Amino acid sequence: FMKVRCVSNRGMDLRPYEYEQIGEDILGRFGASAYTRYGIEIGREYLVMGIIVYQTYQAYLIDDDGLILSCPCQLFEVLDERLIFNWEFRTIGKDEDIYPFVQAILGYTELCTDKKSYENLIIEKDEYARQIYFKRKIEFENE
Repeated sequence: FMKVRCVSNRGMDLRPYEYEQIGEDILGRFGASAYTRYGIEIGREYLVMGIIVYQTYQAYLIDDDGLILSCPCQLFEVLDERLIFNWEFRTIGKDEDIYPFVQAILGYTELCTDKKSYENLIIEKDEYARQIYFKRKIEFENE
């Protein structure tokens, strides 16, 4: 299934992907300044549990030592591009609180069918949402 390896964890390394040159302390299209550090480890491999399509970039839904993160795909190299066969896709409606920040989600069933799943998992860090995430991850790893 889709696996990636972290090649960078700094906001500075996202600067070449900006639409225009910006100052080091300014938040760019990734919501990061040049000084931002992501909670991921260079060289570490991650199973991608979802793809989040934000307004200005795409991110991989991964976890690192129990912390579930959505990190810009530019911080990784793809090791295995195969998607999990039963993933689903959902376009975010204009009536949802995460719109227009999040545009679409591709991932495991609950991530796409529950309209509050992204908020519960990433923002609220809800324990039930975390349990579902890790339950699905174990299932995918065992397939």
